[in-house]
Amino acid sequence: MQFVFPEFLWALLAIAIPILIHIFNFRRTKRVFFSNVALLQAVKTQTNQFRRLKHLLILLTRIATIMFLVLAFAQPYLPSQNRQSIQNTQGLVSIYLDNSFSMQSETNQEKALDIATRYINDLLKVFPKSARFQVVTNFFENREQFPLIAKKVEDQLTELRFAPQSRSLEQVAKRQQSLLEKHTLSNRNLIFWFSDFQRSTAGELEKISLDTLNQYYLVPIKAEKIANIAIDSVWLANPFIKANESNQINVLVRNYGQEAKENLVLKLFINEKQVSTTSVSLAAQNTNIAQFNFMIEAQGFQPCKITFEDFPVVFDNEYFFVLNTSPTVNILHLSNEKNVFIDNVFANESIFRLQNFSVNNLDFNRLDVSELVILSNVSEIEGELRNRLTEYLRKGGNLVVFPSSQPQESLVNFLKTLTLANLKTLKVDSLGKGKNNELRVMDVNNPFFKGFFDKVPNNVQMPWSNAVLQCREGNLLLSQKDQNAFLTRFAVGRGNLYLFTNPLQDSHTNFAKHALFVPVMYRLASLSKSAEQRLAYRFEDKTLTLPITNAPKNTTFSLRKYNDKQPTLIRPAQRLQGEMLWLEIPEQLNEAGFYELLANDKPLQMIAFNYDKAESDMNFYTAEQLRNIFAKRKNVQVFDSTKNKNFVQDFKEKNVQYNLWKYMLIVALFFLLLETALIRLM
Repeated sequence: MQFVFPEFLWALLAIAIPILIHIFNFRRTKRVFFSNVALLQAVKTQTNQFRRLKHLLILLTRIATIMFLVLAFAQPYLPSQNRQSIQNTQGLVSIYLDNSFSMQSETNQEKALDIATRYINDLLKVFPKSARFQVVTNFFENREQFPLIAKKVEDQLTELRFAPQSRSLEQVAKRQQSLLEKHTLSNRNLIFWFSDFQRSTAGELEKISLDTLNQYYLVPIKAEKIANIAIDSVWLANPFIKANESNQINVLVRNYGQEAKENLVLKLFINEKQVSTTSVSLAAQNTNIAQFNFMIEAQGFQPCKITFEDFPVVFDNEYFFVLNTSPTVNILHLSNEKNVFIDNVFANESIFRLQNFSVNNLDFNRLDVSELVILSNVSEIEGELRNRLTEYLRKGGNLVVFPSSQPQESLVNFLKTLTLANLKTLKVDSLGKGKNNELRVMDVNNPFFKGFFDKVPNNVQMPWSNAVLQCREGNLLLSQKDQNAFLTRFAVGRGNLYLFTNPLQDSHTNFAKHALFVPVMYRLASLSKSAEQRLAYRFEDKTLTLPITNAPKNTTFSLRKYNDKQPTLIRPAQRLQGEMLWLEIPEQLNEAGFYELLANDKPLQMIAFNYDKAESDMNFYTAEQLRNIFAKRKNVQVFDSTKNKNFVQDFKEKNVQYNLWKYMLIVALFFLLLETALIRLM
């Protein structure tokens, strides 16, 4: 046991005061006259013995009171084994402060980040003035590399803000270790982690490599209440957004909290103007879909956002996305002969960009920028074209096939390799007898035909078909009355294959002249666009893939914050191949919102970015779970800030000294009360 103020021990000489009082009784005696004292002899003997015992006990209690009171002022303590490492000025104290968005959660109306900051300010006072500190946040900024004195750390904490980046604890450990190796020669350093230890971002804690020579202190900041709501994603009911027409957008809303939320109000803004509102109810830890109906007046790219109110975590209360009014759909038509039907159906709408090429004279790079590829009246698929079409489908492309009147074995084999194992050819009906084989009425409940008709008339006349292929597999969209398929969808990789069993010729079908032809082809084009177009991106995507048309080879692309008063151009790493642009999202691009894509400093299109949704998941490791994970790491201590709100005091007792003055004061008060009881009761 040691003392903080050992000079107070001189006060133990005060013990002599009650001893002197006991030895020299200064009380004056009072004489009492009795007529006969013989009767008091026995009582006198017994009273003297009892009085001596009482005085002796009172003396001992007074001595004990003075002694323990003096010890309390001297502040005794038991030194910790880690005390020397705390006072070691050669090593560094590395502090990681988690300032991610999830630290917006509150306990007793105080944000978790503010609690952690307060803990660090108190912790700085534990170390000697010569100690050097290193503060690491989620920004991983250059200024965080250099050691600081306590005063500089306090100033730095006052400027701290929330960071959009999420860091796994393995990244944090490597960052701290590399900086320690760079700025100190000592092998024994103190490392602190102040974090909420969010499960979705912490990573695999069991696999983190920790230096056994360093001492690690984990301080989980637990939220009082787990509650948060966020928008997961948005998508269009119809990928073609047309001006001055009714449009619909779907919103997937997720409740991460442990309580249900009724009638959450969502607002839709386009160009900073509120155009629609809706509400949604959410069960605890569940999702629901909300729908907006809206109209757009302007053309081109429109900045949009959906907002709602949810506290205390507010970073994900907005979702940014971009709508392209009347977007261009790139359609590549491959044929060995001119097909007026395909040309006419897509020529009436400016949103379609149709390019016609011969099968034998194709630039394969055009496949990469085409949302839809149509093969019409092609009898053979061989060589490089076969390989590139297969790759195009597996990467997410959309292929429509109208066979020729005499499909060759190479075409059939190509289709068979795309999961159509039972595909067969049929004899050609050169006399047109198949005209009597009409198609069956389509199923209006099929999502493919949604919006075609509210109700199919009873007397509707369907096209007739004279098929050259027999197919009974896949997702049947249109079929003949003899059960043979007319139009079938097949999923190939991430893409879609739409197979017609008829050539697009008058001798085989009147489908091209039927009223059903145009809406079916438009739906195929719209579905291809929905698979390609992204309304928004997230920073964790790291790489963007954007279709770019007619861009010169030496074009420099850059990003600029939309409507920023002091815009800064960001030129990310980029690669333009054909009509496809690859951009790597740089680290400095980290603020959610709208960005303009510039080509040689001229606006080209608009992109929306949102924060990582992993931060929205309010699920954390508890102190007990962390202790179990690091149970075998003897150099790791876990503190429970919820049980002991005075973290610094808990830290000092475990690692600096265990103070005993409180116990000394309690014992002194006990003996004082005991003295009072002896005087009154004995």
